[in-house]
Amino acid sequence: MAHKQNVSFTPDAFDNPPEGPVGVHRGNRAWYAVLLPYVVVIAVAVILGVFAWAIMSGEINNIRLPWSANQSTIAKSSNVKSGKIDERKSKSDDADDDSDEDRDPVKEDKSNKTDKNGNSSKDSKDNNASDSKASEQPINKTVPVRVVNATKIQGHAAQEAAKLKQAGYSSVEAANPSGNVPADSVVWYKGDENRSAAEDIAKTLGISNVEPANQIATTIVVVLCK
Repeated sequence: MAHKQNVSFTPDAFDNPPEGPVGVHRGNRAWYAVLLPYVVVIAVAVILGVFAWAIMSGEINNIRLPWSANQSTIAKSSNVKSGKIDERKSKSDDADDDSDEDRDPVKEDKSNKTDKNGNSSKDSKDNNASDSKASEQPINKTVPVRVVNATKIQGHAAQEAAKLKQAGYSSVEAANPSGNVPADSVVWYKGDENRSAAEDIAKTLGISNVEPANQIATTIVVVLCK
């Protein structure tokens, strides 16, 4: 049978433990740690409620998310680029159409071509036709002709009238000027039917100016101003 022995030890810190639970027991939690789960639940409920309201009311299409803004910017830039390309293409197409129209010989109005002097071909043809018509007219050498001496040479009108008589003109008279006279020698004629005779007289006397003048009394008037 064993005997108990009384053994005494020196008292230490373990002989006087603190009051209350110790060891694995935890202390009181902070107030924010206690409220955090409730805040998270309320926030999630609010987000879900807003999302459901947006779907039901159709406002979800107006909600602009960050990635949707980037996509709209990319689409806008692509549309702008495509618009510039289409505009340039349309302009080039219009230019090609204009150039084709300019090169089209069917659409070109040949009657409105202009020469180097700025006269249209139609006007040139009309002038040439009138000139050829005048040249085809017979020269009427019986037409009355009056030769006016506006020079300081005495008897010059009679000399020029004699030349016309030698050329076959039967009704020629010499006269002195009355009133204003032109600066250069000229042959005036009255009526288009006398144009060919006036041109022939100017050629015979060496005068370059031939002009119509319906206000003259004699059918053809030659003014000598040399």
